[in-house]
Amino acid sequence: MAVADCQDCSWSETAQDLVSASDEAERHERKERHDVEVKRVATDGGVSRRDAIATTAQLTGVGDQDTTCQHGVVGCPGPEGDWLDSCVECFFEGGDDDV
Repeated sequence: MAVADCQDCSWSETAQDLVSASDEAERHERKERHDVEVKRVATDGGVSRRDAIATTAQLTGVGDQDTTCQHGVVGCPGPEGDWLDSCVECFFEGGDDDV
């Protein structure tokens, strides 16, 4: 399995082989004048594991976030998490000091 991901927009194409993915990538590059990266994707019994793989751009800043609740509330993502899922204490602490 192969995947073509555009570096300039959200376009992506998944194909069964590198040739097909490369052809689609070339069409997108010519049409949109974007940079497209083609890569093989590991499979496990025919099921793609692409969803479990994150790029460096997707993980930027993730290590800086505190994902634990300081108050021991189960299910609370901590002050850096989504405010809808936070406990009351973490909600009021908030995670964005610059806002």
